[in-house]
Amino acid sequence: MEEYIYTLYSIKGIGPVHYSKLVKYFGSAEKVFDAPLSTLKNLVPDNIALKIKNTSKDDIAQNLKSLEESKSKCIDLLSEEYPEPFRLHEMFPPVLFYRGKSPLITSKSIAVVGTRTPTRYGVEVAAKFISDLVENGFMIISGGARGIDTVAHKTALQKGGYTIAVLGCGIDVHYPPENRSLLQEIVKSGTILSEFLPRTKPLKENFPRRNRLIAGLSSGVLVVEAGDKSGALITARWALELGKEVYAVPGPINSPMSRGTNQLIRDGAKMVLGIEDILEDFGIGLEVAKNEVQEIELPPTVKKIFEIITYEPLSFDEILAKSKLCTPDLLAILFELEVDGFITELPGKYYKRKI
Repeated sequence: MEEYIYTLYSIKGIGPVHYSKLVKYFGSAEKVFDAPLSTLKNLVPDNIALKIKNTSKDDIAQNLKSLEESKSKCIDLLSEEYPEPFRLHEMFPPVLFYRGKSPLITSKSIAVVGTRTPTRYGVEVAAKFISDLVENGFMIISGGARGIDTVAHKTALQKGGYTIAVLGCGIDVHYPPENRSLLQEIVKSGTILSEFLPRTKPLKENFPRRNRLIAGLSSGVLVVEAGDKSGALITARWALELGKEVYAVPGPINSPMSRGTNQLIRDGAKMVLGIEDILEDFGIGLEVAKNEVQEIELPPTVKKIFEIITYEPLSFDEILAKSKLCTPDLLAILFELEVDGFITELPGKYYKRKI
C-alpha cells in the first residue's frame, strides 16, 4: 500500500488538497490508480488525471524499492499509524514519511526547541528539563537541528526516553551533516519524521512548515533559548494557534539568546523555573522533596563546600577564601563533588552547582 501512497503523492501537481480529495473519494491511494479517467477528471485537473493513468507498474515498483532501501515507511491520513493530532486540522500534510518506530503520539508529549547556538546556560537548562520530563514519562519532540534540538534528542536517548525528530528535508537526507549519527541513533528507539518527499533538500522555506508539525504533535512547547528571530518562535506561534501551552525558560536580559524567550514570557507564555511548572498542567504531582539539597547526605566538610558553591559560577580563589581550607584539601573535595555529579567545573577554574 505505501508504494501507492508514495507514487500518488510524488506526481507533479498533486498537492495536499488533491491528494486528500482523491483518497477520501476512492478509499485508498491504490484504488486511485484503478479509477476510470473520466472519474478522475471530475476530481482533479485533466493533466493530473492523465499523469495518474500514465503511471506504470514499474514506477510503483521502483518507489517501493526506494522505500525499502532507505528503510522508510510512507503513510497517509487513512493509515492507522497516521498521528491522531494531525487528523484534527486540514493544515497538516496528508502524507508522511518516517523511519524507526511508528509515530504513535501520547498526551504526554513535549516539544523542546531553541536556538542553534545555545549558551552553556541553555544547554544545561535544556538537559535538566528533558531529563526530568523523560523521568516523568514524556516523549520529547524536536527538529533534529543543531543546538537545543540536538541537546533534546541526545538527552532523551541517554535517559532511555522516546524522541521524535521532525525534519525539514527528505527522510533520506541527513541534515545537518554532523547529526547523521544522532539521527541513526534516534531510529533505533525513536522516530524521524518528514512531510517532504525523499531526496528533498533542506531548503530555508521548509523549516517553518516543519515547525508546525512539531507544534502539532506536541501537547505543549518548551522554548529554552531563542533569539528574537529564532525559528523556535515560529514553533511557539504555531502552538498558540493550535491552542497548545507555550513554556519559556527565562534568561539574562542582556543575553541575545534569551531575548526571544523573555519576550514570549512578556507576551503571555508560561514562565518555567522547574519541571513542576510543566507537570502541574498535566495533573502530575512532583513527589521529589523541594529541600533535596539540604537532605543530601555528605560528610560535614564536603557539605560545607557544597553549600558555598551556588548556581552562579565561583572562582577557586573565592571558594578557598570562604572555606578557609588549604588548597590541596579543597581541590580533593571539589574533585569528589564533581565526580559525584553535584558540581561542574567551568573554564578558568570556576565552579557551579549541577543540582
